Amino acid sequence: MKYTLRFVLCCLLLPAAQLKAQTDLPALFAKQATFDDFKISPDGQHLAAVVYSEGKRSLIFFDAKTMKAVGSAKAGNMQEVGDYRWVSDERVVIKLVESSPWLKNPQYFGELLAVNYDGSKAMLLFGYRAGEQSLGSNIKKKQSMQAWAEFVNTRANDKNRIVISATPMSSGGDRLASIMQLDVYNGKTKGVGKAPVSYARIVADPSGRPRVAVGTNAQNQREVYIKDEENSDWHQLPQRAFGSHFYPIAVTADNQGLYVADNYQQDLIGIFEYRFADGSYTEVFTDKKVDVSGVTTTTDGHAVYGMQLDDGRPSYALLTEDHQEARVFKDLLQSFPGENLKITSKTDDDKKWVLVASSDVTAPRFYLYDHEKGTVAKLADTKPELNQLKLASTEPVKFSSFDGLEVHGYLTKSPVASAEKPTVVLVHGGPHNVRDYWGFDPEVQLLAMSGYNVLQVNFRGSGGYGAAFQQKGYRQWGDAIQRDIIAGTEWAIAQGHAKAGNVCIMGTSFGGYSTVQAATLAPDLYRCGVAVAGVYDLSLLAKTGDLPDLSFGAAYLQDVIGKDEAQLKAFSPVHQVNKLKASLLIAHGKKDRRAPVEHAERLKNALDKAGKSYQWLEFNDEAHGFYAPQNQEIYFRAVQKFLAEHLKS
Repeated sequence: MKYTLRFVLCCLLLPAAQLKAQTDLPALFAKQATFDDFKISPDGQHLAAVVYSEGKRSLIFFDAKTMKAVGSAKAGNMQEVGDYRWVSDERVVIKLVESSPWLKNPQYFGELLAVNYDGSKAMLLFGYRAGEQSLGSNIKKKQSMQAWAEFVNTRANDKNRIVISATPMSSGGDRLASIMQLDVYNGKTKGVGKAPVSYARIVADPSGRPRVAVGTNAQNQREVYIKDEENSDWHQLPQRAFGSHFYPIAVTADNQGLYVADNYQQDLIGIFEYRFADGSYTEVFTDKKVDVSGVTTTTDGHAVYGMQLDDGRPSYALLTEDHQEARVFKDLLQSFPGENLKITSKTDDDKKWVLVASSDVTAPRFYLYDHEKGTVAKLADTKPELNQLKLASTEPVKFSSFDGLEVHGYLTKSPVASAEKPTVVLVHGGPHNVRDYWGFDPEVQLLAMSGYNVLQVNFRGSGGYGAAFQQKGYRQWGDAIQRDIIAGTEWAIAQGHAKAGNVCIMGTSFGGYSTVQAATLAPDLYRCGVAVAGVYDLSLLAKTGDLPDLSFGAAYLQDVIGKDEAQLKAFSPVHQVNKLKASLLIAHGKKDRRAPVEHAERLKNALDKAGKSYQWLEFNDEAHGFYAPQNQEIYFRAVQKFLAEHLKS
């Protein structure tokens, strides 16, 4: 690899000069990122970044001073690089993911690979194939283990060990995880305990010792366990002592407390501190309008100094400026005004930081901040081919729904002027614990640059606006949630952002469901719909797919859709297609386990029986949504063509 990162970027930018002549929007927006996930080593001497080689994710290492490539990590066969962590100045541990000819979306099966920055000493550390003899030509192996590994503490100690949790393989993933020290050079493990609850998130203290475990029981409730410093036993906290969201962030540097994101005795999610000695639980920060959507911690991970809030555009609140890192972060925010800014990694001495910045009109870009020099240098654009394209800006909006509830969303106006104001209502998935955010979205930009205004609605039931707002969507999938989406569409028409009779609705997962359900509730409002990976018969949810495999799946479904057969039928689009006037494009992956293709087939049969028009797009090698760039491009082209056929431009 005798090239520099700057040379690579120069070459990659060449197609952008021809962008206006090409204007092949589906190909542009379906293209995978050129570079992604930059992280700096603890000593600041090297950088790692994900690159795509022959359609697969690999890891490449650079000298931080010269930006010359010094090594790489590329998994064999159908495997590729997933999440990764620097565990020491020279070594990285990687989660391996795997695709196949029959399933393009890579899946994580618990395997960990370790490698030095120069590509040496590669070893499959952990996983069900760690003992096999055929994983790449230069990778050493060890004894296999039938379990999924998750990171707990990824800074190697003086014995070259990190801490992981290892969950034994099962269909639902609900078996109790073992907590282990893992040698990052030879793969040897040492058991240090067991998780006390299924689906546990384990948080370690400053010494790397597991201190907190949070999981979900069969009743779909949080369970929280704490370990004393002197005692190896887990002690469960009573559920009255914390809120429904309890999510541990970090044990404090003095090992006496725990930072938590929670909604204890309040509606919105804020930051709390739990003290181990007396069990006190104190609110540190809560916004007045929205949940805290992200936190920024110190390099050692044991103090929280900043929060991200998403009331429309992203904003940031600092808890303290006592830490040097907090002061630096405040200055960096001023260097990227109005943008979404995150820290991916920092050196141990806080002298160098890797940042990723993005906006509604700019795909993520990575930067290296040098604190001593006070400079910020760009490392790479994730999508350099878009640099010469003037993208459409996104504005936060709000409106009153049918019952007076205030609902928020986003409006992206197409730069293509049209008196017909063709509009697409793009519905997010979930529907719970999920919401739309302001920022770069390739699907939104594809639609806007193709000539369509785009409305996104954070309907009741969406996450981010408090527990009460989310719970208003429970057992209202087919009614109040859809009426919020319809109210948003009517608001856009009344405000002159859309034109009556020239609106299409589309979405993926719950958005695919809503596409059909909303069009049956308001048949004259939507001319067409694009339904992707949707659930169209709610009675199937408890019988098929991956939700029933989860130990809490039945309790979750009871909470959010209930068991009233009459209501489930009324809320299932397969039983309502006789009311439908909109033409549909139905797209689905045959390997989908979240919304099995049987949902789409039942909808297809119902449409045939009712004599309704539709188009069918099926992918044999995709699961829940479309991952492979070639499939994304096929889908984007189909959407462009379908919308052009049904909306006046």
